Amino acid sequence: MRDKRGASLPKNTQGTSSKLQWTALIVLVLAIVALLVVLFSQQQDYRAEAESARDTTGSGLSQEAPASSGEASPSPSATESAEEAAPADPVDAATAAAQDVVNGSEDAVINVLGDSTSNTSSEWVYRWAEELGAEASVSVHTWNPEAGTWFPQTRDFGAGERTITIWNGSAIEGNPGFPLELNGMIEPEADLTILNYGHFGQPDVVASSLDELLGTLDAGGEDAAPVVLTAQNPALPTWIGYADTNRDAMRAAAEERGLPVIDVFAAFEEAGDWESLLVDEVNPNDDGQQLWADTVTEFFAA
Repeated sequence: MRDKRGASLPKNTQGTSSKLQWTALIVLVLAIVALLVVLFSQQQDYRAEAESARDTTGSGLSQEAPASSGEASPSPSATESAEEAAPADPVDAATAAAQDVVNGSEDAVINVLGDSTSNTSSEWVYRWAEELGAEASVSVHTWNPEAGTWFPQTRDFGAGERTITIWNGSAIEGNPGFPLELNGMIEPEADLTILNYGHFGQPDVVASSLDELLGTLDAGGEDAAPVVLTAQNPALPTWIGYADTNRDAMRAAAEERGLPVIDVFAAFEEAGDWESLLVDEVNPNDDGQQLWADTVTEFFAA
């Protein structure tokens, strides 16, 4: 190697200069690598910070969303108390209301609307009234179909301080259309109404008149008096009164409006030989009427 004047440099000088050049090159490469590492690290930090900020914002919105409604979330104890205070099933509420009328301390007025299974003094309405007479003074008014009004005489049971008045608007071959046609059969002051239909009437007529009757009574309404339907006893196969179809209509109407059902049909079937409980194709005999009365008593005492 030569100097600027063309003279050759010593070999040791040439070696030193080469080492310096390589050292400078390595330092430069290391500096570049270090700079890249720093830039990459900063980029990762920026990305992590951005994701963290985005998560925090989303979480804050989801947490603040309920507060925007202006209503505080109820405490677990408050929710449990509310669930205990009100029955979840409207049928349970209607049943409890009906039971309160029968078993409460206040005087009560009960309207029974039915057919020939409940119209005479030997049938379940009067047997049930006699049982109620153990705790109250009970008077039963009976519908006079010939006069289209009530018999002046009443059947009276018991001598308790509490008074229960039963208006028994039942008639031979009665169907839900009867109370709508016969003025005065529906007692407007009734605290409880029991519908006892199903053995008589064409199914389409029974279904439509039942719907109209329930509407007239405002059955299931918030401020209306409780209404209870009856699933009547089974009839012999030779009976042509559409008992099964009409019973299904009673159950369907009760389910639609959230009304309770006194299941006399089930009580007869559970008794075993239910045919022996009939006096004819459809009407219960003395034992059948007593079973019916016991079923009604059990329903309201439950």
